[in-house]
Amino acid sequence: NFPNPLFPGLFGPFVEAVPTGISYFDGRLLVALITGVPFPAGTSTVYSVDLKTGAQAPFIVGLKTAIDILPIKERNDTHYLVLQQASGDGPFFPRAGLALHFEVGGGPPTALAGCLTMPTSMTFDEKTRRLYVTELAGRIVAIPIAHQ
Repeated sequence: NFPNPLFPGLFGPFVEAVPTGISYFDGRLLVALITGVPFPAGTSTVYSVDLKTGAQAPFIVGLKTAIDILPIKERNDTHYLVLQQASGDGPFFPRAGLALHFEVGGGPPTALAGCLTMPTSMTFDEKTRRLYVTELAGRIVAIPIAHQ
């Protein structure tokens, strides 16, 4: 549970985190967690879970509505793509969804696309270097990804 900073009297003092996306990478799970109504900015997090020890720690923090995470390995580097269902600082879903690129887990993101309508999932085609994002209404959006 996380403190509800927006409307504690209306929706209760806490919001609960729900796992929405999971990826395996390098002996650990990366788990995207979205918090509940009113979806306060900064409370959605991607956690890293060590499969041998069960230890878990925040990996990417300060998100609004993270629903998926993809690690992309290139040469000796790993980059991370995070899909957010909505953006903005207001309650609920005030703006379009985002595909974000992180050079490192805790670093600042670069927005790859900010025009997504209720995105639901993503996958990366290494051969064509395209990120494919599905949307709730059934549309599939292809986003070209440059070499990093």
